[in-house]
Amino acid sequence: MISSDIRRKFLDFFNDKGHVEVPSDLLVPAGDPTVLFTGAGMNQFKEQFMGKNVTYKRAATCQKCLRTGDLDNVGRTPRHHTFFEMLGNFSFGDYFKHEAIQWAWEFLTDVLCVSRERLWVSVYKDDEEAYVIWKDHVGVDPRKIIKLGDHDNFWPADAPLNGPNGPCGPCSEIFYDRGSEYGCGNKDCGPACDCGRFVEVWNLVFTQFERKSSGKLEPLPASNIDTGMGLERITAVVRGCESNFETDLFLPLTAKINELTGKTDEAALRLVADHTRAAVFAINDGVSPSNEKRGYVVRKLIRRAWLKGNSGQGPFIYRIVPSVTEMFRHIYPEMEENKEHIAAVIEAEERRFNETLKEAEPVLEGMIASGDGKISGQDVFKLVDTYGMPAEVVKDICDSRGIAAGMDDFQSFMKKRKEQSRRGSDMTSEFIFKPDIFKDAPRSSSSSGLPLKTRITFIVKNGKEADVLEKDDRAEVITDPESLEFYPEAGGQVGDKGVISGSKGRMRVINTVSSDNRKILRVRVDEGKVVLGDNVELDIDSALKKRVAMNHTATHLLQAALRSLLGSNVKQSGSLVDHRRLRFDFTHLKKLSPRDIFSAEEMINEWIRDGIDVCIEEKDIAEAKKEGALSFFGEKYADTVRVVKVGERSMELCGGTHVENTSQIGLFAVVSESSVASGIRRIEAVTGEDAETFVREKIKEELLSIESKQEYLSGENCDDVLSEARNIVDGRVEFTGSVLKKVNQVLLPELLRLREKSEREMRKKEKAKETDVFSGIRMKLDDAIENLRMAGEIKLVAEIFPGADMALLRKAAHYAGKAAPFSVIFLGGGDGEKAYIVCSVPDDIVEKGISAREIICCAAYAIGGTGGGKDNFAQAGGKDPDELDRAVEKAVEFIEMKQEG
Repeated sequence: MISSDIRRKFLDFFNDKGHVEVPSDLLVPAGDPTVLFTGAGMNQFKEQFMGKNVTYKRAATCQKCLRTGDLDNVGRTPRHHTFFEMLGNFSFGDYFKHEAIQWAWEFLTDVLCVSRERLWVSVYKDDEEAYVIWKDHVGVDPRKIIKLGDHDNFWPADAPLNGPNGPCGPCSEIFYDRGSEYGCGNKDCGPACDCGRFVEVWNLVFTQFERKSSGKLEPLPASNIDTGMGLERITAVVRGCESNFETDLFLPLTAKINELTGKTDEAALRLVADHTRAAVFAINDGVSPSNEKRGYVVRKLIRRAWLKGNSGQGPFIYRIVPSVTEMFRHIYPEMEENKEHIAAVIEAEERRFNETLKEAEPVLEGMIASGDGKISGQDVFKLVDTYGMPAEVVKDICDSRGIAAGMDDFQSFMKKRKEQSRRGSDMTSEFIFKPDIFKDAPRSSSSSGLPLKTRITFIVKNGKEADVLEKDDRAEVITDPESLEFYPEAGGQVGDKGVISGSKGRMRVINTVSSDNRKILRVRVDEGKVVLGDNVELDIDSALKKRVAMNHTATHLLQAALRSLLGSNVKQSGSLVDHRRLRFDFTHLKKLSPRDIFSAEEMINEWIRDGIDVCIEEKDIAEAKKEGALSFFGEKYADTVRVVKVGERSMELCGGTHVENTSQIGLFAVVSESSVASGIRRIEAVTGEDAETFVREKIKEELLSIESKQEYLSGENCDDVLSEARNIVDGRVEFTGSVLKKVNQVLLPELLRLREKSEREMRKKEKAKETDVFSGIRMKLDDAIENLRMAGEIKLVAEIFPGADMALLRKAAHYAGKAAPFSVIFLGGGDGEKAYIVCSVPDDIVEKGISAREIICCAAYAIGGTGGGKDNFAQAGGKDPDELDRAVEKAVEFIEMKQEG
C-alpha cells in the first residue's frame, strides 16, 4: 500500500461515514492574519468551529501543511518535516468522542490492517469519558492507555493555564509501537518517552470548551471534533519503514538529488528533499522568495537546501521540481501546469544566493583580517542581516580558520530583530480563532434599489458594541435591510463607498466588508450623531463604483494582453483595484521592455475601441476550467464559480464588479512596471479620465524632448502627429485614445533613434574626456613604476587618484601590470562620496600565497566597503574615500604579514 492508496482510502472511509470530502486549502490561509501558513487541517474550518457558515456537519480532508517550528530537526530525524499532508476528519456540532475514537480505531486496524497489539493511546488526565471509551468500548488494554497533562494532551498545549483564548479541548493520541529494539530499554518506556520507539500517528482533539480571558473554561454550545494524521508518518508505519524518507513520498526525490549532486549523506538528502517539496508547494500557492514574512520562509528553505546539497555544480534545486510535480500531479494537477514557473523562480533564487555568498565572503575576510582572531556578534549579525550570509556559514568558515565568532551576541541581535518584525506583523499568539465581534449581531434582510430606506441595527466602535456615535467617530455598522448594490471588499477589489443620512446625523461609508455573510459598513460620522435603531437612508457613490468597475475589467484585459505578448507563463499572482488605479502582479521573470509595455497598451486600447460586451455567468468550476477560464494564481474556489468573459479576449473566474462593455473604460495607460518578488512583476495602470490626464502629461514630456530635436525628425507623418499632440496637450481639441497609438507607432521609433544617436555622441565625448584624464593618470603611474616601493620582498605599485572611477582604475591597473609585470598593483580612487580600490597580482606572486582577493578583502574594510574577485585581480567599493591612504597601508601590512607567516 503506497501513500496515494492511503490518502484515497482515508477519504473514502469517512465519505462512507457521511463526511463531505473537502479539497485541501491553500498553504496561505485566506483572511486569517493569525498564521503565516496553513499548519493544520482545521485552519480552513475556523468559521465552522465557531458555529458560522456550517453548510455541512462532517468533513474529511487531506490538507497541505507547512510548519517551521522544528526546522533544525529536519533531516536529522526520521519524521520531522516542513511540508506535509495532514489527513483529518471533522465534526461541527455533530458526532463527538465515541464516534471519533471508534472510527479512528476501525480505520487503522480494519482498513490499513495495522496490528492492534502495536497500538497505544493517550488521553487527557481529567478526561474520564475518553478513557472509558477506549477501555470499555474499543477494548484497548488499560496498560496501553496512558494519561497525560496539559502540555501533552490538551489543545492548544497548556491552554488551560496559558491560553490562547478561544475554543480548546482535551486530546487523545494514537501511537504505534515499533518494538523494544527501538526503545531506550527502561521498564517504564511508553508513548511519553521520546526515545523513538513510539510513533504518534493520529491526534483526536475534542473541542468542547472556550477559554475566556479570565482563564475559565466554559462549555461550547456545540462540541466539535478535529483530528489530524500525518500522511508521511502513517505511510511509513503501514509499509514498515524506519523513516518517512524511505517511502514513495520521498524516495524519487532523494534519488534525483543524489544523481544531481553526488551527495550520499542521508541527512543532507533528507533535508534537500523536504525543503524542495515545501518550496515547490509554497510557490505553487503564490508565495515567492522575498525578504518579508512568507516569502522569507520560502527563501530560507531554498537557501538551506542549496547549502546542504551544493557540491560546486551550480543551481540544482530547480532541476528537482519536475520530480515533485510528477509525484503529485494526480492530486494537485495545477502543480504540473505551474512547474516551469516554479522551476524558474527557484533557479533565480539559487543564482541570487550564490551571488550573495560571493559578495559577502570578502566582507567576512575583511572582518577576519581586522579582528585579532575573532569577529563580534554584531559583525555576524551584519553579515546575516545586511549581506544575507547564513549564520551557519559564518560559523563554519570561522571554525575552519580557528576564529572565534560571537554567536551568543549574534543571537541577541537576532532576537531584537525578530521582536521588531513581530511588532510590525499581523501575527498574534493571543488568539488561534480570531474573535468575532459581530457574532451577536442580528441577521439582516437584503434589498435592491438606491437610495435605500433602512435602519441601524448594530454598531461597533473601538472593538466594542456601542449605542451612539458622535461627530468624527469611526465605527462599523450593520443595517436592516442591507443593500445588494454595496460590494464588500474581496479578491483585491476595494469595497464600495457611500453615505448614510438620518434626521440626527450623517455618516460617510469609507469601505464595505463582510463577515459571516453579513455586510458591514465602515463609517465616519461627518455631522451630528447616530443612535442605534435610527431610521436612515443609504446611498452609494456611483461615480466611484463605476471607476472601480472600469479598473477591474481593465485588469482582466491586461492579463489577456500580457499572455498574448509574453506567453501563457503569465498568471495573476495578486491585484488591487480601487477607483484611482489598478495594480496587477503577475508571474514573469524578466523586466518588461518599453516596447512590451507600449504593445500591451495598444492592444488593450484597441479592445476598448472595439466595444466588446462583458458577459458574467455562474458555472461549475470543472466546466469553467475546461472552457479555458483563468483562475487567480494561489486562490481557492468553490464548486460553483462566477465567470467573467470579455468577448473572445478574456475569460476569468472572478467575483468582482465590471463594466458592461469595454468602451466604457475609455482609455488605458500603464503608469509603472517593477519587480515585487522573485519571478513576480507588477504593473500599475489607470483608466478613463485618470488615463487621459496621465497620457497628456506623458505626451507633454515627450513633446518637450521632441521639439528640441524636431529638425532631426525624419519619420513619415511626424509633423502631423506632433501637431495633433500639441493641440491635445493645449486643450484645443477633444482627447481621443487614438493619439496614444499614433505617438507609439510614429513618434516612438523616432524618439528611440534620436536617443540612441544622442547616447552615441555622449559616449564619444566621455571617451575623449576619459582619454584626457587617463593621460594624467598614466604620467603619475610611470613615476611610481620608476620608483617602486617594497612590501617585504614584493615589489608594489600603490597610488591614489582622486576623482578616478572604477573603470579608470581598472584601465590603470591593466596599464601598470604590463609596465611592471612582476609587481603587485594596488590603486585607489573616488570622489567625496565613494571610494574605489583595485588590485592585480601576477601568477608568480600568487604562487607565493598572495592573492588579490585577500588583499582587497583586508583593505576594503578600511574604506567601509565590500569587494571580491579572483587571485589575479580583485576590486572593491566603499563609502569612505578619506580612508584610501589607510587602505593602502592595510594592503602593505597584509602582503608583509603573508610573507612572514
